[in-house]
Amino acid sequence: MNPTVKYLKTKGMAEKDKGFKFRQLFFRDAGQATQEKQIPITTPSNINSQDDFMVSRAPLSDGAAENQSLIEEFVKRLQNLINQNNQPGFDFLEFTESLFEEKQNPTPEVYKTVFRIAQKIDKSLTPSKLLDSAMFYKDLIQRTAETEINKGVSKKQGLQSEKDNEKTNLDNGLKDTRAKIQQLTRQIQELQNQEASLNNQLQAIDQKFEGKFTDIDRKVNAIRGAKEQVIVSIVDIESGIKTNLS
Repeated sequence: MNPTVKYLKTKGMAEKDKGFKFRQLFFRDAGQATQEKQIPITTPSNINSQDDFMVSRAPLSDGAAENQSLIEEFVKRLQNLINQNNQPGFDFLEFTESLFEEKQNPTPEVYKTVFRIAQKIDKSLTPSKLLDSAMFYKDLIQRTAETEINKGVSKKQGLQSEKDNEKTNLDNGLKDTRAKIQQLTRQIQELQNQEASLNNQLQAIDQKFEGKFTDIDRKVNAIRGAKEQVIVSIVDIESGIKTNLS
């Protein structure tokens, strides 16, 4: 049996199986048998919410390898988002899976064959319907990507603001510290000048008081000499009085 016929008949309208091989649309070298474990639909809404793309799960490396790792991670997340929001019935997603079930790089003939077989399952299927559903997925990816990009830009702006505030605080703190250093430097210089002055005064202290000590000693000795002279004179007169008048 033609693999495409088998694939379409097996899948039919079982929506829970849709989208599992859609990864091949993004990773052409992934191999035909590769399948990704899908995230189950848990949000009962028309468009399911996705996780935060700004929180990367990929281990970081250096340079181009890091960029490629991030790109592959986000492609997988977008793929899971498409799978979660697969529209009812046979649409662009099932058509794409059928193409890659047949060939990794489908030819025009494969496009026609898959479409012809798909019409037997869904009589209402038209190229316009496929293009409309393709537009739905493109819009979904566009809106999601723009939302996450805006979140990233907003986060970067917040970090830039945080950086600017921290830089301003550090700059002000540095200026205050330098001003204090200058003030302390002036105070140290003043204290050093005061130290030198005091040291000079200390070195000159003997010379300063030597003359005064000498002057006092000379006067003291002079007073002693004067006292002796006066007392001797008094004693002489006192002796004469005792001798001559007693």
